[in-house]
Amino acid sequence: MTWLISDEARKHRAFREVWVAYLLGGLYLLLGLYTDISEQNYSVLYDAQQKWLFVQQNIYSYGATLTAFLLAVGLPRLVCCEREYRTDDLVGTAALGRRCTWRAKAAFTVLYCVAVVFIIGAASLLVNGGAFGFEGALSPVTRCVYFADGALPPMSNLAYCALQYGFLLLGALYFAGFILIIAALTRRTALSLFLCGGSYLLFFAYSAVGFQLPEFLRVPFDALYRFGFGGYLLLESYSWTSRGFPGLWSDVWKPVLLGIGMILLEFFVFWRIWGGKRRHES
Repeated sequence: MTWLISDEARKHRAFREVWVAYLLGGLYLLLGLYTDISEQNYSVLYDAQQKWLFVQQNIYSYGATLTAFLLAVGLPRLVCCEREYRTDDLVGTAALGRRCTWRAKAAFTVLYCVAVVFIIGAASLLVNGGAFGFEGALSPVTRCVYFADGALPPMSNLAYCALQYGFLLLGALYFAGFILIIAALTRRTALSLFLCGGSYLLFFAYSAVGFQLPEFLRVPFDALYRFGFGGYLLLESYSWTSRGFPGLWSDVWKPVLLGIGMILLEFFVFWRIWGGKRRHES
């Protein structure tokens, strides 16, 4: 199994668009970090809790979009390459070939999501936290972007920021499952990239201007946003409750459980589409 995952990684590194995405993503991350520092958000004018609140907002401001960009560019060809390179007939020549290949693609997808979120999170926390010397890093959270002040997470500022990247990872896996399904259906890299990237941009636009829509449109779109990968990537789904925004920390297990269930469902659907198509063709 390990060598199959390594083989998927080698194929991934051979895709030209992946290296273009790495270059553009790296520049975007540097720009975001530079903007944070140059705006002097961490000057002596703010106390430690306000500085950590800025770090929380950075995860939303560029972490989610950069993660979505790297996934939308880096994953579609992973599914489409056998078809586009006309090697898909070889997948089923070995016993359990399709199942093992699917497992390798799924495992590589998970590892890729972990790597993307870890690199973005580590860079952001080290640069932004280092800008003010990690002052108050181990102090309890007293201000939070998504949860009510009366029901804050029982952890330190640094731990909560790291946990937010854990939430981002769950959103990344949710989006990755969607990408795998679209790529398995279209089997065209460019079309999959366009559909997946466009879907995220629609969610991103809704997060900014959705409140201006008429109520008869806002209600269904808000449900799609909150329970879809868009809200999970932009970290807003975790604070959603029937009481509205902000949410309560005691209710965070509900969106987490829903997200895990949707991810498992997506990977199962991906197997049924990807494996089923090849069984039918063979």
